[in-house]
Amino acid sequence: MTRSIIFAFAALTSLTACGREDPARKDAEDRQDVAMVERMSKEPFKPIVPKPITKVDVERYGLDKPGCQFRKQGDADPIFIANSEEGFMRIDGDLKRYAAKLESAQLPGNARTTYVGLSTWVDLVSLPDYEGGSDHMHWPARLVLHDSQERVAFLTDGEVNCTAAAGQPSAEATGG
Repeated sequence: MTRSIIFAFAALTSLTACGREDPARKDAEDRQDVAMVERMSKEPFKPIVPKPITKVDVERYGLDKPGCQFRKQGDADPIFIANSEEGFMRIDGDLKRYAAKLESAQLPGNARTTYVGLSTWVDLVSLPDYEGGSDHMHWPARLVLHDSQERVAFLTDGEVNCTAAAGQPSAEATGG
C-alpha cells in the first residue's frame, strides 16, 4: 500500500512538472526567436548606383533653379541636384525626388545638407580642401545615400557647385 501511494505521488509530481518550463530556458528560446524574426525582416542589402543627370534632364524637368549640384570626381554631369525645397537623383532610370530636410544645415544657393525620399535619403558632407581653390560656392564634398534600413547604399567623393538665387551675390561678384 505504501508502495502504491509513493508510486501515485511520483506520477502526480511528474504530471504537474510537465506543465512547468524552466524560465531561463524559455527566455533563451524567446530571445532566439526574436533575433531570427529580426534577421528575416531585414531586406537584403542592395547597393544603389545613381546615374548622371544630363543637360536634357535639366531642361526637361526645369532643374536649373538656383541651388547646388554634386558631381563625382571627373564627371561632367551631376548625380545630385538640390535647391531650397527639393533634390533630384537618377536611380534605375527614374528621376527620384527628395524633400529638403529643413532642420539640416543650409548651403549656398539655399540648398540643404540632407534630403529625404520615400525609401532613401541623401547627405552632402563638406570635405577639407587640400588642393585649394574652393570658395563658398564650390567645394569638395562627399555624397552619402542611405537605404530604408539606414545602411550606406552609395558613397562617393566629388565636388559641389552652387549658384546664387536672384538678388544674392555670386562667387564671381564677390571675388570668390
